[in-house]
Amino acid sequence: MFNSQPQFTIKAEKNKAFDQSCHIGTFNIKSGNIADCLEHCLENCRCQSFQICNKTKCQLCSSHKKENGSLLHDEDGCTYATYEMRHLTGHLQKLDDHCSGMSCSMKYNCCQQSDLCPNNKICKPINSQEQPWKRFTCECPEGYHGANCDEPITSCQGYTKGSQVSGMYKVVDSVGGPLYEVYCHFDSDGAWTLVQSYSFANKSLDQFKKSLANNLPISENALTWSRYRLRKPRMKSIKNNSSFLQFTCDYEKHFVIEKSDFVQIPLGKIEKSYGSENVDVLENIVTSMIRNANGRGKIGEYNLSDCEINLSQTSNWPLHVHTFNCLSCSGTKHDYFGNYNPPSACVKAVHRCVQDDKSTTQLWFGMSKDSTAQPPPGDATETSGGSVEATTDHSHTYY
Repeated sequence: MFNSQPQFTIKAEKNKAFDQSCHIGTFNIKSGNIADCLEHCLENCRCQSFQICNKTKCQLCSSHKKENGSLLHDEDGCTYATYEMRHLTGHLQKLDDHCSGMSCSMKYNCCQQSDLCPNNKICKPINSQEQPWKRFTCECPEGYHGANCDEPITSCQGYTKGSQVSGMYKVVDSVGGPLYEVYCHFDSDGAWTLVQSYSFANKSLDQFKKSLANNLPISENALTWSRYRLRKPRMKSIKNNSSFLQFTCDYEKHFVIEKSDFVQIPLGKIEKSYGSENVDVLENIVTSMIRNANGRGKIGEYNLSDCEINLSQTSNWPLHVHTFNCLSCSGTKHDYFGNYNPPSACVKAVHRCVQDDKSTTQLWFGMSKDSTAQPPPGDATETSGGSVEATTDHSHTYY
C-alpha cells in the first residue's frame, strides 16, 4: 500500500464480528487480504473499523469496539479489525508520492471530500491519540449552534457544551449583525457573560454612574477591565438568554469568582418596592427589596446567601446593591457593587471593589445551577461517547 515508513497498525480478533447495524459497505477482496480491506476502510471517512468474513468479504463498520463494544459478538469465520494511523495524520501533503489512482489529499484527508458535514456544518480533521480511528468531526461555524447550525449564539450560554475554559468567545449581535467578542466565565454554577467592568478610579465616567437604561458603550470591542461596557442592544440580547445577574469585584486579578466579593441575584425576582411588578434592569428604575433565596454571594467573610437585598437604580445612579440586611455599616452610605460616591469608611474596610483606585467592579448576566432555565443545546458532532474495551488477539504492522 505504501512504500516508505510504517503508516498503520492493525489489531485483529478472530471469530469476532460487529452487528449489521454498523455496516456501511461490503467489498470482495482476495482471500484473507486484510490490507485490501483496510484500503477500502480508509477510502470511507465514516469507517472506524472493519471485518473480513469467509476470507473474501470485507465489511466496513461506522463504530469502534472501544465505544460500542456491546455490538461486537462471536461469529465463526469472521475476523474483526481496528487500525491506528501512525504517521499519516498531519502529513497528508507528503503522501502523493505513495498514492495511485485518486489523490491522497482527497483519499485520506476527509475534509477535502464533500457531503460529510451537511446542514451548514464545518468539517475539521481530528488528530487524536485517544481516538485515532476518528478522522473528522462536524462543527458549527463560530457564533452558531443547533442541529442545523442555524441558531445564533447570543451569549456564553451557547458554549456550555464546549471546552468551558473562561476567556473570549464570539457571539452574534442581537440584530443579526456581525460576530463580536465577549468575555465568558464558566464554573460549576453555569456560564456568565461580562457586560460591564470598570475601576474605582473611573467611577465618575458617565458610562458607570448612569443607569443601564442609557446606551453608553465604551471599549466594547477591546476588553479593558478598567473601562468596559457593551452597548444596550447587546446587553439586552445577553440578558434575554439569562436568569441571573451577578456582580463581582477584582475578577481579573484572580479569574475565580469565589476569591473575591460577589453576589448573584435572580432576574425574575427584581420588583418595584411599591408593588409586585417585575422590572427590567435595562429599562426601568429599580428600588427593590428582595430576599436572595435563590442566589448566593459574599463580601469578605460575610455570607450573602440568605440576605434581603435592596437593589437600586435611577436615571443618574448606576444599578447597584444599596443595602444588605445581613451586613450593616455605620454612616449614611451603604452602597456596594456599583455606586461609590463616595463609599463610607465602613464599606471601604470590607468591600474589595473599593480598596483602591485599581479595584474593579464587574456586571455579568448568565445562568446559575439553581436556575430553572436551561442553556441551549450544544453543537452536533460526528463523534460519540462511551468506552468499552475488548480483548486483542493479534497485532500486525503494515508498511
